[in-house]
Amino acid sequence: CLLMENYSQKTLIDLFKAGAFPGENEIPKHVETVISNVFIFDKNVYKFYKNDNDFFNKDFRNLADNEERFSFTEKDYKWNDTLSPSIYVRLANIAVQDGVIIEVTSREEAEEVLMIMNRVDTHNVLFEKLVSGNITSEDCFEIGKQLGESMKKVQLFLENPPSFFSLFEERVKDLRGWMKSVPENIPTEEVDKYCDYLDQYRIDNQERFENELTAEVVPDGDFHSHNAVYSQEGFYLMDTYPPKEEWGLGHKLIPLYRMGVDIWGITGKKDYFEAMVEGYESGNAIKVDRTLDKLYIVYVAGIAAPYLYMLQKNDSAKEEIAKRFHTFLRDYFESVSKE
Repeated sequence: CLLMENYSQKTLIDLFKAGAFPGENEIPKHVETVISNVFIFDKNVYKFYKNDNDFFNKDFRNLADNEERFSFTEKDYKWNDTLSPSIYVRLANIAVQDGVIIEVTSREEAEEVLMIMNRVDTHNVLFEKLVSGNITSEDCFEIGKQLGESMKKVQLFLENPPSFFSLFEERVKDLRGWMKSVPENIPTEEVDKYCDYLDQYRIDNQERFENELTAEVVPDGDFHSHNAVYSQEGFYLMDTYPPKEEWGLGHKLIPLYRMGVDIWGITGKKDYFEAMVEGYESGNAIKVDRTLDKLYIVYVAGIAAPYLYMLQKNDSAKEEIAKRFHTFLRDYFESVSKE
């Protein structure tokens, strides 16, 4: 195994940028996310995690460590492949030898573990469809139904689930920090209003959190409209493995609300949200307890609003969407905090 302190991914990145991967003969589009390098060719997409993002390594998972990074890649792949096997192709152990990328058999010889995926059309990313208004109420029912069906594959109930009363306390702490990262868009006192409300709701309903909701704690992921694709072929989730270990467990309805509130907040259409909930009930074979709306809608809109503001820093066309979504959160909160 390579000594990680001397190991730089630069050679590998440069070779990929030049299209020098076995079986490929074109120059790919290189997309750099916070924690990964992604190379998009005509038919295939290749992704590996960065080892040098100090912020992520310190606050989330230490991907500077080869073993930790490889293990994270493997768990991430397995989770996503369970949800969308038609997108995820395989994992490959790769290394650079004599200036070329080669595939090696063992993990010990590997410099990186590479995810290989089929390319999807980015025009079909659900977020983009919501922004362009390219979606109907029938689509929302279908999205809900297929999300409900997908969740059955990964939401396995636990023998001894941790208390959701404590889990949600941590979630609200994380949310407070996350929302305070865009003070120029969401004032600190506004963030405190939302988070204090969520925490108070938790305390006022302690018995329910400790019993009924704890019994419904299941594996959870990063489900939202940027991580979903929708077309005639159907609804697919991608890249939804949780970046932080602690976010890997949650209440079973959170994915529904995260996807559904993106739909409502971006399109401004409550009936689209209702259609999606109805679809989810059909696909997941459950009845959604709507008394949880006023908890989860505030919570998930609180996660999405800062993210949309962060995106618009690099894309001014998204500014109007971020503001529209923020207004949705304010208005919704106003309506429930009066009750």
